[in-house]
Amino acid sequence: MRRDTETLSWDDFKMEFENQYYSKYHQKMKEHEFLALRQEGMSVLEHERRFHDLSLFAPHYVPSEQHMIEKLRDGFRQELK
Repeated sequence: MRRDTETLSWDDFKMEFENQYYSKYHQKMKEHEFLALRQEGMSVLEHERRFHDLSLFAPHYVPSEQHMIEKLRDGFRQELK
């Protein structure tokens, strides 16, 4: 257990928060939702926001900015690719 005066990095805080408030099942469901995300009826901005929100549950699928760009582009409607 941490002491109250201990400083956490953002990544450590995020991991502790997610472990405490998100079940493994919920995290896995969000990861699957991220992998299946397609723009479909969303605007480009809505899709980008949803992509960003869900990517937080699956950082190992987008380890670099280039991977992030490619995965985002893959989810766009065909006419936007």
